[in-house]
Amino acid sequence: MNIFIVNQNPDSTYNDQEGKHYDYPTSIPNGKQIKVGDLLIFNLNKKTTIKLNLGDCRLIGIAKIDNITIYKSPNNKEMSLASYEWYREFKTPLTFEQLGGKDLRTNINNSMNKLESNEIVEILSNIIKFI
Repeated sequence: MNIFIVNQNPDSTYNDQEGKHYDYPTSIPNGKQIKVGDLLIFNLNKKTTIKLNLGDCRLIGIAKIDNITIYKSPNNKEMSLASYEWYREFKTPLTFEQLGGKDLRTNINNSMNKLESNEIVEILSNIIKFI
């Protein structure tokens, strides 16, 4: 099992549906790394947090992937739709500091970031406090 922090925003052009599934191009960094059984932690972009007046509270929930469907978009781009076995919204959006003391993403420009395996236990034990 791996954990990824992924961007999910209300105005996304993708077919995301909060609490149900996450839609993404397989061509983006880490787009082919996500597997059934992995966990996704959902991150709002800075523009959305400013609009919603959330400050640094960007992390909104966590899900476990149950199924991944590969399909072609209307413009013939390979896409993945990751459906969830379960989804838990955080009681209130969280900061990166609340999960591990720092921004856990390795590249803030990527919409998907795989967490380091040595951070997983600490992050999951911190998440339990907020769901």
